[in-house]
Amino acid sequence: MPRLVNFEVKELPRLCVVGKAIQVQSAGQENPIPALWDRCFADGTFEVLEGLKEYHLGGDYVGWIGEWGPEGFVYICGMLMQPEVPVPEGFSLRELPPGKVAVAWIKGQRAEVLLQAHALAEEALLNQGYEYDPAACWSMEVYNCPRWTNPDEHGELILDYYIPVK
Repeated sequence: MPRLVNFEVKELPRLCVVGKAIQVQSAGQENPIPALWDRCFADGTFEVLEGLKEYHLGGDYVGWIGEWGPEGFVYICGMLMQPEVPVPEGFSLRELPPGKVAVAWIKGQRAEVLLQAHALAEEALLNQGYEYDPAACWSMEVYNCPRWTNPDEHGELILDYYIPVK
């Protein structure tokens, strides 16, 4: 069962998410996000992003979720970059203004963590007396190395999950 193992609120600087974007429908289709990750690993997306090293903010891969609407949301598979980053052809950029974010570490088995990260992070946010900032209209999975890449002896990983705070 996934569980919260760390929670903090911190200030993020102005930054950008750069990567490959898809529109995810709210219902009626199979989840296209795993296939996007597979495609990005196979088609050289991350090699291109890693080549922009002078613009990196942390070097972790991210899954940015935003622009929710009745039809679904946008998902970007990419990396965090400085705002001055040149955007390679075929890539998308979303700028995030500076502000407070809640950072929740969610630990458990991979599939369960991915399914429950948002709910657990939002619950922790509210329990700590903070309020989600709906005007920001995004959240983000941060696949930290080694927390996400090196499972413990029980096969559990830790996903960093970011939610904007009002």
